[in-house]
Parts: sequence; structure tokens; C-alpha cells
Amino acid sequence: MKVTDDLFQLIKSLDQSEKRYFKVFATMHIKDVESNKYVKLFDAIDSQSEYDENQIRKQFPKEKFLNQLHVAKNYLYNTILKSLRLYYSEKSKVNELMDLLRDVQILFDKSLFKQCRKHLERAKKIAYTYEKHAQILAILDWEKILARTSAYAGIEEKELMKYYSEHKKATENLNNINEYWNLTMKAFFLKKIQGNIRDKNELKKFNEIIKLPLLQSEEKATSFLSKTFYFNIKGLYYHTNKDYKKLLVYCIKLVRLMESNPLLKKEDNYIASLYNLLLVQIELKKYNDALLTIIKLRKIDSKSPTVLTKIFVTSYDTEINLYLRTGDFEKGISLVKDIEDGLKKYRDKINKESEVLFEYNIAYLYFGTDDYNNSLKWLNKIINDSDLKIREDIQCFARILNLLVHYELKNYNLIEYIIKSTKRYLSSKNSLNKFESLILNYIRKLINSKNEEDKNYIFREWDKEFLSVEEDYNEIKASEYFDLNSWIKSKIYKKKFQDVVKAK
Repeated sequence: MKVTDDLFQLIKSLDQSEKRYFKVFATMHIKDVESNKYVKLFDAIDSQSEYDENQIRKQFPKEKFLNQLHVAKNYLYNTILKSLRLYYSEKSKVNELMDLLRDVQILFDKSLFKQCRKHLERAKKIAYTYEKHAQILAILDWEKILARTSAYAGIEEKELMKYYSEHKKATENLNNINEYWNLTMKAFFLKKIQGNIRDKNELKKFNEIIKLPLLQSEEKATSFLSKTFYFNIKGLYYHTNKDYKKLLVYCIKLVRLMESNPLLKKEDNYIASLYNLLLVQIELKKYNDALLTIIKLRKIDSKSPTVLTKIFVTSYDTEINLYLRTGDFEKGISLVKDIEDGLKKYRDKINKESEVLFEYNIAYLYFGTDDYNNSLKWLNKIINDSDLKIREDIQCFARILNLLVHYELKNYNLIEYIIKSTKRYLSSKNSLNKFESLILNYIRKLINSKNEEDKNYIFREWDKEFLSVEEDYNEIKASEYFDLNSWIKSKIYKKKFQDVVKAK
């Protein structure tokens, strides 16, 4: 990211209320003459669709700040951040809590002990409401300091014991959270870098974790945060075991936990929990439930560009997956324009992995509607991206689907070359498994066949061999990237690919 773009991107990330707040802040915290020029610079940059420094210079030919525009921009950048810090400190209860504790220190230094106690009462209420256990400990320490300062005047033993029990409970909650956090990290570190495919060794390690005492009952998780860790670990375990019915139970538990604790749930975590629920609903073919969850996801009201980006990515990713599963490829195609618009709108916030996944799934949708040229266009975005260093699984299957597209287009003169280059690529990534080897071998047989009768025989042989390979653990995961079995059967029975998928 260029330094000259930072200010532009920051300004473009602001919503209307944040912009208004900045302008008020600027007039209050910058000298009158200076504030006016910074607000004008702010508005000029805000009006641009893409950052154009030459246009800024033309717009303000007589302004002195042009002599050191980079200094003016840095100052404006930092001033915007200051305004945002103040803006969100006024909105956040957690920031209010921290401010109260800072105030207590100031009041204590001035020997205003009565006012200290008033601030601590307010702070304690917030801390318990939002389960801020570390801050509860800090508040209790202050209460003990104040009691000691007054030589325990008017304080009964019962009240001192209350300090002890509260301190003990807060400490236990923090330890409980730390234990579950540690287990969560152990579980997540078992995931492979190469994407979704996992080996049976992982299952053994998960079994060792899942048998630990803390994971025998959700009652052992004593706080909201501990329970979220508990449900996440359980969910990851059942996902690894492909026990989707039990996974659904824990996904629902996690969503309900968040919905029943609106003050404690974080938007991004809630979105992630809905996304995981959606994936399981689709896996279990609970498509109507999944569509309702997508609606719930899109109804989340947020001003945050980051949150809006997550809502866009998760809702459209899962809706596409739903249509890929059901064979409703036309419905999926109807989303492409919205997805393209979203990719442009959120281009600076969408990670490369999500972008690549959209490209692959859109290519798959077009393949499903027999629009092979458009499928090829989207696949080439992945294949021709020389800087792509992530999601090797998607890169590999993009090349497999590319091979099938060229077969459908009858580009037989190119296919032998594509087979060799695909095999070379897969081998370089240590990704040439049985599933992929069969595709390469049978496509080669098909292009060398003499007539339609030979082709039909080859497809039938492929179908038989595919069924034996599909039983392998890794190959089941591999087949989720493309419904090869339905494609083979569409060729055997002379049916449209999407009709075979719909009939499953």
C-alpha cells in the first residue's frame, strides 16, 4: 500500500456520523484558520473516487500547505485518528470503564476518597455487566486500598469477606477463560495450512484434547467467553470427524449464546458463528434453514465497513455454495453482478483468499449452466495470477476444472498440453492424489477415443473406479470442490449436469 493512499483509504472508510464528528473535532482542536484548510483538504479527498494528488494541487493552487503537502496529509491523517479515538471512547462502555479507573487514580491522589467510591461503584456495575474480570480485580484492589486508607472505619468483617469472595471468583473466571483459550489454540493449530483436507493423524490428536475434563460439560465453562471457546472446540472436533449432526448442535448453541447476550457478543464473532451454522445447514441439506440464516446475516445493522465486508463475503459465499449443492446454478448466476459490485466496493478490505474462492465458485456456476467461456474467464483469473501464494487447494482445483472446461469446449488439440502442465503443477504442490490422477488419466483416454460408444464405455469405467476412490477419507474432501460423480453420470445418461445434481 502506498503511503499516499493511506489518508484516502482512511477517509473513505468513515461513515457519515464519523465524518461529521471529525469536522466538529477539527474546529475545536485546531486553530480556526488551520481547521478550515484541513476540512477543505478532507472534503476534497473525500469527493474523489480514486486518489489523485495532481487534482488536489490544481484545486488549491494558492494554499500554502501545498508546499509541504505530505506534512499536511500526515497531520490530517493523525487528526482523524484522534477524532475517532474520542468518538469511540464516548460510545464504548469498555472505554468508559477504563476512563473511570483512570479517574479513580486522579481522585485518590487528591484525597477525594468519597468521589473515588462513587466512580468505583459505576465502574463495578459496567465490569460485571460486560464480564470484564481483569477490571473487576482492579476495582476490588481499589476498594481494598480505600478501606485500608480509612483504617477500615465502618467496615465490617462481612464486607471484607465479600472482597475476598469476589476476588476469588474473578480470578477463577480469568483462569477458566485462559484454560479454554489454551485448548482452543491447541485445537486450531491442528488445522493444516493447505486448506480443508486433513489426515487421520489429526483425529487422534483431537480425541486426546476432547477427552480432557474441561470438555466434558459446558457447565465447566463459567463465563460467556469460556462458553464460546467450549462450543468452538466442540464444533471443530465434530467438523474434523465429519459428524455434522453434532456439529449443528454446537453451532446452534453458539449462535443462541450470542443472541441471548447482546451486550457481550461482538459483531465479527456473531457473523462468524452464523457463517459456520450456514455451512453445516448446507452440508445437512437444510436449505430452507440456511436461506433464513442468510437473511438473518444480511439484516445485521452495522456502520463498520469491516463488518459490512464480512457480511458481504459470508452471505454470498454461503448462498453460492447452497446453489452449487442443489444444482440451482441459474440462481447462483443471478448473484454474480452483486458479487462483482461487492468485490469492487470492498476491494481494499476483502482478503485474497475470499476473492479467489469467489472466482472459483463463479467459474463452477458457469460450468454448471454450460457457459464454458465465462467459466474459463473466471478460472483464468486464478490460474494467471502469478502472485497467488494462498489456498493451494483452490489453485489445484481451478486447474482441474479448467481441464474439464476445455474438454467440454472440445479443445482436444490443447488438452494433452493442459494435462501435462496440470500434472506438473499438482506434483509441485504435492497435491496429486487419486481423485486428481483419475481425472487426468480418463480425460486422456476420452480425447483418444474413436467414437461416442467408446466415450460412454470410458465414462462407465471411470464411474466404477470413482466410487472405490471416493471411499478414501481425503478423496471425499477433494470431491467437495467439484461434483465429479454427477458430471460423469451426466455423460453416461446423456443428461444435463445441473439436472443430475438437482436429482441427487
